[in-house]
Amino acid sequence: MTKKMKLLSVFLCVVLLTVSLAVPSNASVTSALTGTKESRIAFGNRISEIIQSVVKGICKVYPAPRSWQSIDEYDSTYVYDKDDGRADYLTAPADGAAWQVGYASGSIIPDDFAPGKYTIGRMLNFASGGKAKAVLDDQRVRVICLDDGSGQGAIVIAVIDGLGVTSNTIRTIREACADYTKDGRIAAINISATHTHSALDTQGVSAPFLPVFLKNVVTNLLGTERAGIDNDPFIENLINVTTAKIKEAYAGMEPGRLYYDVADSSAMALDKRGYIDPENLADAGILRFEPTNPDSKGTYLVNYTCHPTRISAGAGLVSSDYVFYTDYAMQKAGYNFVMTQGAVGQVSSSGIEIRSPERYLAATNDLKLKEKVGEELYDDSNCRSADTYGEALAELLLNAKSDERAEEELSPVLNAKYAYVQFTADNYTLHLACRCRLVDNPVYKTGKGFNDVVLPSEVGYVEFGGRVAFGLYPCELYPEVFGGKEMITNDVENYSWDGSEWSIKSAQDMVKDGIDVYAVSFANDYIGYVVPDNFYSGWGHWALKGSDRANYEYDPNASIFDYAFGGTADQLLSAGKHCASSIMTVFQLIPDSTK
Repeated sequence: MTKKMKLLSVFLCVVLLTVSLAVPSNASVTSALTGTKESRIAFGNRISEIIQSVVKGICKVYPAPRSWQSIDEYDSTYVYDKDDGRADYLTAPADGAAWQVGYASGSIIPDDFAPGKYTIGRMLNFASGGKAKAVLDDQRVRVICLDDGSGQGAIVIAVIDGLGVTSNTIRTIREACADYTKDGRIAAINISATHTHSALDTQGVSAPFLPVFLKNVVTNLLGTERAGIDNDPFIENLINVTTAKIKEAYAGMEPGRLYYDVADSSAMALDKRGYIDPENLADAGILRFEPTNPDSKGTYLVNYTCHPTRISAGAGLVSSDYVFYTDYAMQKAGYNFVMTQGAVGQVSSSGIEIRSPERYLAATNDLKLKEKVGEELYDDSNCRSADTYGEALAELLLNAKSDERAEEELSPVLNAKYAYVQFTADNYTLHLACRCRLVDNPVYKTGKGFNDVVLPSEVGYVEFGGRVAFGLYPCELYPEVFGGKEMITNDVENYSWDGSEWSIKSAQDMVKDGIDVYAVSFANDYIGYVVPDNFYSGWGHWALKGSDRANYEYDPNASIFDYAFGGTADQLLSAGKHCASSIMTVFQLIPDSTK
């Protein structure tokens, strides 16, 4: 098939997609097609089948990159597996063991930033748009380096402000730190993201789709590098700064004590769908390092579960959202701060700041942010909301050690284990994104068939003091995938799209008794949303009780388009139906190997 014929086929597939969905929008059609729960599911599945078929057709005529090698040629050098991490699983401190911790942080905004030069991460674009207009606060990488003195090497946890970080970027950073890992000084480097929607695009997914789609037809056929995108220099800067800060954190390690605490954050976040009550969402897990040297700053490593979406990404201002303001308040209180994002799914912030906004706003006033970007842009961004929320979170974290629950000191015992996992792009939307190289994830072929392609990745497990553990997941994990179906507290009887049950036990039940485990999403890769297998619907959930939100009131008079296009993006941006079971099954191999 010639290049022109291939492009014509792509165009015809797009036309077919438009025609396939051009159905009448009157209420009688809605009632006829969606009058019962069963018919609504059938209708939703049919729409999904049509869209998936059209996208699959586009994939079939779009040339695959020549860089897609056989899985037999897979280079796992900088992707962690069972032989990576710390060799021995420790259950007691080594002789002479003591905690050592180092911290470093730096801005990843390029020196050449200018209005209209780079794209915002959350702004998905077809042909153009989504450009950053100004920098409101900052976009940073924060690094903590921990060691227990056992001689097995330090563990690095680096968290980047942004939607997510692809495995190719992470491989490049790990390779740049190879001088530290090959000689054993560092046992493992873990990189995740805060999932800030209003930061510069750290993945490349916000590049205008159409130019990428068209340009990479040529690069794929010629076997050359993918077409460049606007944010390539930014991502290169991100890599360089992160590499430097990892080495700086290692060099700055000093002795001290490590403590564990928990903060009840149920008043701070909620499940937008209404399936999980706030008190059943994950609490904030806090690791606090207190240096022996009284003149040194302590460091908080916090696992917190809540979307950083207080700033409006559409305003075009670069911001790390409430994370910046929490960090600012923690630094003013005398502590460094690193935040990992939990199993966030549809968990977002509540209106906590409305109760007493006058108590906060220190960062906004101190930094004169309104003057910096102008009153109109400042108001459009909703900065005041992010500021007050971030400072309220800092107050919650700082006060945790003074509540009724005693802060626990952790023994100097550190463990890190990993396991290989690979994903098939069952969702053809992701398949197309990989094929046209909109996403920068390595893809390998397992055979000669069209569907014989996989995305290699990893899951991980880091344990502190035999008491606290982080599960590291390469995705945006839904809370009920990590916490088990028992987390669902509302509309339980309708919580399923395909009628089956989510039967895999919680991560907490997988680890040893006495260890509190927290989810870290976006860790060491990013392959999209991961919902329970029985909750997955393909294109997205249609307005149906038991799908988008709990206790949905069905309206037979609504437009049919409310159902055809009323789904969430979570399914569209997911690798497929069996991601959740694949991830959690592989994750269980790690704690099983330590028992």
